[in-house]
Amino acid sequence: MSLRFHIAWIMMTAAAFTFKVDAAPSFYTRCLETLSKAMKLNLPDRMEADVDNDSTWHYAGKPLRVRTNTYGDVSHIGYKLFDSQWAVAHDARPLLDFLERYALEQDVRREGVDKAEEASRKRVTFIEGNVSMLRNIDPETNCTVSEIERRSYTVAWEKDSLKVRLQVSADYQLFTGANAVELEQIFERDVRRTRLEPTEGTLPKEWLQGRRSHADSLFIVSNGCYLSDQIRSDLYLYEQDGTLFLVKDVSRPLQSVNNILLTGHSEKDIPLKLTVDKYGYNKSQIEITLQQLLAYFRMENCKVYLGIKDRTSDYITATLFAVNLKMAYNHTVSLKFPLKILDGAEMKVEGTIYTYTPLQNITERFFINNIKQN
Repeated sequence: MSLRFHIAWIMMTAAAFTFKVDAAPSFYTRCLETLSKAMKLNLPDRMEADVDNDSTWHYAGKPLRVRTNTYGDVSHIGYKLFDSQWAVAHDARPLLDFLERYALEQDVRREGVDKAEEASRKRVTFIEGNVSMLRNIDPETNCTVSEIERRSYTVAWEKDSLKVRLQVSADYQLFTGANAVELEQIFERDVRRTRLEPTEGTLPKEWLQGRRSHADSLFIVSNGCYLSDQIRSDLYLYEQDGTLFLVKDVSRPLQSVNNILLTGHSEKDIPLKLTVDKYGYNKSQIEITLQQLLAYFRMENCKVYLGIKDRTSDYITATLFAVNLKMAYNHTVSLKFPLKILDGAEMKVEGTIYTYTPLQNITERFFINNIKQN
């Protein structure tokens, strides 16, 4: 067994232990559970879903923000550094969460954690001020955030004589405190419990601002392309009584399958047999629906793009990309779609997914070359 494989196995086993079903309350990541225990934070055994509490708990004389996600997991613990209304509307919210947690972690002694070694791994560079000055920041402190897409963020605070400016890598593992192995497990856990969203077959809100064109009696609404002009986010629609509806017609298989794989719109749920290709040369299979997978991507604020690879009389094979440029990652899903599904047949779509691929140090040509090889 190689050293890399052995380390990955240990990490995955440890992550699996974190998500035992009798944990109360449940935590989104292992680092949040560790932080809560180190603080002796008195949380209730069960937390309500989608709560953002910034007034109940304090640590070292400063108010804490404790938030839960849609499943009721504790998804954030940190000092309250940002105005709540401003933070909830920010399109890089995981960055803000990281900074609130990072500031808190400086004050919390965690068993087995060397703070100097931990800081060296977090790639936070102070351009002005230092880490101890984060304790003096509060929601009234003026804050600006600038971004180099897929590369880094610069965050600056200024209030009276207080000036702090830092740069942090655009790295989703850093922001969540979860390594690649744990993120894979989070995907498997959460995609299974993602709630389905009913669709009406009209133009989804994610495409309302898309560029519109007309060809071959159909309307095309485009959210652009990704990596190449062959990987697109285009929907095909027809007009009826002044309303646009998604095409789903056996006589137009390419357009119909394209619409289904980008939106999930169908009269019934479509079973998906999904192989998760993991770090350390591991694989696992899960049984979900195509609609659950797409709902998970939407929940993560990913944009979806599709490239059609091949078409036979029985199948269409395609590659789906779910891209979050703000967090600098994408999910890549290779899919095999039986065309008989368009006729109402009870058949499964089969696919393989690579989750949370970091984008900050990878060029577009890397992906294009791999697509051609696959």
